[in-house]
Amino acid sequence: MSAIHFIGLGLSKRFLTNAALQTLRNCDVIYFDFYTSLSCDLSPESLAEITGKKVVSATRDLLERREREILLHLENGKDVCIATVGDPMIATTHVSLFTEAVRRGHEAKVIPGLSVHCYAISRSMLSSYKFGKSVTITFPVSGKLDFTPYNVIKQNRDRGLHTIVYLDLKEDMVMTAQLAISYLLKMEDELKERVISEDDLVVIGERLGCQDERMRALRMSEALATDFGKPPHIIIIPARNLYDMEVEALKCLS
Repeated sequence: MSAIHFIGLGLSKRFLTNAALQTLRNCDVIYFDFYTSLSCDLSPESLAEITGKKVVSATRDLLERREREILLHLENGKDVCIATVGDPMIATTHVSLFTEAVRRGHEAKVIPGLSVHCYAISRSMLSSYKFGKSVTITFPVSGKLDFTPYNVIKQNRDRGLHTIVYLDLKEDMVMTAQLAISYLLKMEDELKERVISEDDLVVIGERLGCQDERMRALRMSEALATDFGKPPHIIIIPARNLYDMEVEALKCLS
């Protein structure tokens, strides 16, 4: 029986697990999803070099359009791998493909990888019990901001919870932490609900999982004037009621 494998590559080559590597090397067809997340050294080219196999690059649209092609590979007895930076089941496209493959009688397996979500929480040293709903800041559409991040941060802060904020990733644009913070302050300026201020602490993760990674805590006003280097970036908006140990941890990052 043919199988489809959804493989998490982790954040960089040094976090690629043996389980992921062995499965990739045994697959007949490998698709590399590079729209869900970004890595400093994982790419279709580097994955081809590691596995010794041809790797097909896949955007979100391409992967959705190629669902029929992927299922046809399975029908023809080929094992297929969908490789993703981080963890493979963050993208709903993959869940849909998993369930469709199972519905058609194929075997489907998930090999989890280290996600930026877990990594950022660990590196921030903030209490993992105090994280609320996560959210993504997206690029404006027709000049209009999506205020969902602002509302999620408000709900979390009202409950004394931290917020992980993912930054939008498009084929031709990658949002930086500096730009994301400017968007949040614009939202505050328009809604004026005192959810965010320039004096608030923010934790910025820069190129997490890479050799040149950095995690630092600073005021939003400082972040606006800071060049955080090449993406990927991720943001944590801490709750305002920090434990004493959390305060000490953030001092170490400042």
